[in-house]
Amino acid sequence: METHSRSKTLIDLEKLNTLNTEGCPACGKKFELGEPVVLACGNWEGERYIHEDEAAFDKKTNSHYERRYYEAMKERPA
Repeated sequence: METHSRSKTLIDLEKLNTLNTEGCPACGKKFELGEPVVLACGNWEGERYIHEDEAAFDKKTNSHYERRYYEAMKERPA
């Protein structure tokens, strides 16, 4: 079983009220109570909560990234 030092978070009422003004920056959908989310980097400044299924985990950096952003990063020449 794969373990990450940065774990997922479940949306509680406080996070729901705070995050749903903009929704998920990765997919644009609203969050739901009890839904798993992770802090991830993407085409935005800093880290933001996104739906867990919209994220990819990079073992090298020990960080989550928005899936499309991560795929684009891997395709760039080194």
